[in-house]
Amino acid sequence: MRGARLPASALALVVSSCLLLVAGCGSEPPAWNVLLVTFDTTRADHLSPYGHTDAQTPTLDRLAAEGVVFEDAVSAAPITCPSHSTILTGTYPLFHGVRDNGFFVLPEAQTTLAEVLADRGYATGAAVASFPLLARFGTDQGFDFYDDHVTVALEDFQGRRPASGPKLFFDERPAGQVNDALLPWLEERLADDRPFFAWAHYFDPHQPLTPPAPYDQIFAHDLYLGEIAYADESFGRLLAALEDKGALDNTLVILTADHGEGRGQHNETTHALAAYQTTLHVPLILRIPQGRGGVRVAERVGTVDIMPTVLDLLGIEIPSAVQGRSLVSLVTEAEAGRGKGTSRRPYYAETLAPRLMHGWGELRALYLGPLKYIHGPRPELFDLEADPEELSDLVVERSSEAQALESRLRSFVAEHAGDTAGAVSEADNETLQRLAALGYLSSSGEAPDTGPERLREDGAPPQDHVGVITLMSQTKGELFEGNYLEARALAERLIAGEPENPFYLGLLGWSYVNLGQLDAAARILEEVGEPVQHLGPLYLNVGKKTYEAGETERGLSLVQRGVEAAPTAAGYFLLADIYRLEGDLDGYRESLARSRSEDPAYLPARINLAIQLAQDGHQQQAEEELRQGLDVAPLNPRLHFNLGKVLADAGRSAEALRHLTRAAELEPTYWTAHLGRLALLVDLDRRSEAQEVLTLLRRRCPNPEFRRQAEAMWSQG
Repeated sequence: MRGARLPASALALVVSSCLLLVAGCGSEPPAWNVLLVTFDTTRADHLSPYGHTDAQTPTLDRLAAEGVVFEDAVSAAPITCPSHSTILTGTYPLFHGVRDNGFFVLPEAQTTLAEVLADRGYATGAAVASFPLLARFGTDQGFDFYDDHVTVALEDFQGRRPASGPKLFFDERPAGQVNDALLPWLEERLADDRPFFAWAHYFDPHQPLTPPAPYDQIFAHDLYLGEIAYADESFGRLLAALEDKGALDNTLVILTADHGEGRGQHNETTHALAAYQTTLHVPLILRIPQGRGGVRVAERVGTVDIMPTVLDLLGIEIPSAVQGRSLVSLVTEAEAGRGKGTSRRPYYAETLAPRLMHGWGELRALYLGPLKYIHGPRPELFDLEADPEELSDLVVERSSEAQALESRLRSFVAEHAGDTAGAVSEADNETLQRLAALGYLSSSGEAPDTGPERLREDGAPPQDHVGVITLMSQTKGELFEGNYLEARALAERLIAGEPENPFYLGLLGWSYVNLGQLDAAARILEEVGEPVQHLGPLYLNVGKKTYEAGETERGLSLVQRGVEAAPTAAGYFLLADIYRLEGDLDGYRESLARSRSEDPAYLPARINLAIQLAQDGHQQQAEEELRQGLDVAPLNPRLHFNLGKVLADAGRSAEALRHLTRAAELEPTYWTAHLGRLALLVDLDRRSEAQEVLTLLRRRCPNPEFRRQAEAMWSQG
């Protein structure tokens, strides 16, 4: 099925253009490397190669000058995971089954570009930048190396995690860290003879917009452009690394985006809920080895065409399930000045998110010639040549054409649908909480029912409700920026429309917390009724602060509701601390055990549990807990200190000293560890070493009580 034949279109390209796929007639297809780079949430019309005069994208400018720009490329979905699944499989969401972020997993039965190339001997590696593309969602299929460590920092070297706050946006990492993850793998691949397929995903243009310096200043007037400029710079560093190794000229480079961004047009600030060109028109630029540069293709294409185009250029048979087409012939025609303009080939796009996320209607679009028909509770028809901004709905004026396109769309859906049942996945508690906390779920968070593949008209028109989501996005943005008064006002507007919406109540609650209005925040939570999962962090935050403010019973109750709503290691650890302060040792022990059970890698719970076990006389269990902790975090000074203390209490002084010394080495200002070292050295009669520790404490320890204890130990030795 995947034989090494050279397709007719590629042969034509060899004959008619400068894209020399092979050294000569009859030789093997090229073993080019392949580099796929996807910019998340990037509108084509906000890039310099697509005419934006304020954009700063020198890497893309170079790519366009040396390659092929497809001027009219459309995405299959304005949502990250569905769109990337289309890019990787060459099939529509109708077929591969991934319809939204979080609840869908690309089925193993689907064939990805990485799998095809891996079967042909390619090394395959990827680094992605955001939660929707975690390996758990199936986009890792076919990759030998898949780095999806998108959380920048969960804890410091001592096992301390940042205080729980509102999770307003997807976990992500900047483009520079994506490069840091991918480049070592690339350098190893360049050292051997195997060709590689590498994929770098940059999430930066996605909200929140926080470009690093100097782009935060250069584009202070438009941070979206700043994020794009930063992603472009990072892409440039990736290309430079290949060029420095002499590999760029033998690498097929593909740049595209999963979708665009509303940017306020059609009342949509972000994406996912509408099906306009603002979120569906994406860049697509190819740099083909030995190919001509500065070529522009006007005919409409789709991201569904990327996989078959790559395989065609490599002379690899295209899997029969692929629904896109190879674009090689279009490149040939454009080079010869025979570009056709708008294609008569239909292209499809969809967003089921309005129904799956919010219980409204869904949208499905069909492109045919200059026309674009959007089907849903309120259908729309646009002539993109005459009205590229989609401001004039022609569905009534040209009703016969709208009806014909509806019929064509119905047939397209039937012809392209696959068995997608395996794509729906039961999300785990962490994913459910994450999606709900982002406002991604309309109700309880049960797995969505996509139902039979058909056109639907039920539900509210998403176009009428996009403004609510825009208001929600603005509220999240104000919270993220620390503008809490503005966030409170916007949240109150949201609640006026939906008084019982738990997500909107959570936004208001976080506004109150950050304004110091603890009583108001607590009342919101107490009036919700049954604990709501995604409000777990808010319960914990408000409960802790309420307890510290002296309302101990109320604070304890809120924390208890928090762990009931969303059991987490950090939540149970907080509950344990309150029980300790209340003198409830049984509650303290039980909560520590629950915290450790929820996340065995959560070190604060493991350490405190070990300390309590030692105090209860269970020295062996305490030692086991601490040693297991060191298996996970061998550089944690608190683990070494407490293990040293347990060993010292057991009379194993020499072994204890090694761990106390290691704790002090790892954290030189860990004065308790230095005191422990001094006590053991004195006890072991190692006076010269003890003298060194005493001198250190005398000169550097800022705590006079510690210095007094050190002198007493020395004098009694």
